[in-house]
Amino acid sequence: MSTVLFKQYDPIVLKKLQDVQTQMLKDVLDVCEKYDLPCFLIYGTAIGAVRHHGFIPWDDDIDVGMLRKDYDRLMEIFDKELGEHYELLTPEIDSRYACTVTHVQRKNTVFISEMTKDLKCNCRIFMDIFPFDNVPESVDNQKRLLRKSTLYGKLLFLSGSGSPHIPYTGLKYHVLHFGCMVVHFGLKLFHITPKFLYKKFKKVSTSFNDVDCEYVTSYEYTGCLKDKIKKADLLPLEKVPFESIEAYIPANNDEFLKKVYGDYMQIPPVEKRVNHAPLVIQFEGEEPIYGE
Repeated sequence: MSTVLFKQYDPIVLKKLQDVQTQMLKDVLDVCEKYDLPCFLIYGTAIGAVRHHGFIPWDDDIDVGMLRKDYDRLMEIFDKELGEHYELLTPEIDSRYACTVTHVQRKNTVFISEMTKDLKCNCRIFMDIFPFDNVPESVDNQKRLLRKSTLYGKLLFLSGSGSPHIPYTGLKYHVLHFGCMVVHFGLKLFHITPKFLYKKFKKVSTSFNDVDCEYVTSYEYTGCLKDKIKKADLLPLEKVPFESIEAYIPANNDEFLKKVYGDYMQIPPVEKRVNHAPLVIQFEGEEPIYGE
């Protein structure tokens, strides 16, 4: 079994990428503060803020979270406030994009990774925004939401690529690869688009947002229920240094990160590190740089 999702960067390229992404984060946070839209660092980006006061040294993306109502408002004002230098990428905006995660992308750049090489949309230097939706109190409802959101998320990805990363070798790899190809071409045959599947995914994810719930989560991945967070542990946000700027983390960030990662202050060995090292990266106004 192989789960390698980590490649070494040229240090100069990585630092330049992190500088661009830091500016992206600052610009998004400035707009969020202007409109009073809480926006907080999550996952590896939150670890980096606490452990390194910036990026995890090998990290190459930024993850932020927002409550759904704040996320929706940011989507409404995005072009007006940020459209000069940035663009949004979701399956609703570009039906060739086959992923549930919202990308904020820097215009006039390129960032193509192993995960996105088969997509036909414009893939640029990006940061991720994860909307957080209500988690129902009933365990049965939680399981139903997880099943449906996972199904639509996987179908969405396979609608764009029949060759996802498969963390196995040998016969198991070939069986799974064949199955993915069958699903991919089946979706194409019946004209089931990423946009259609994303709308299904979003309808499921937001289905309890009109109900008073104690917890919220981002349904973008299968560990979402284990990693849910109490609304009371989320706000008010705490300001922390991040590289050359200031950003925000959840009020009870420590408990959230421990639930997701365990001892997150321990630096992992190389074989457990993850990044998105690109096959092609191009900074604004420069020539493209090609990876391995």
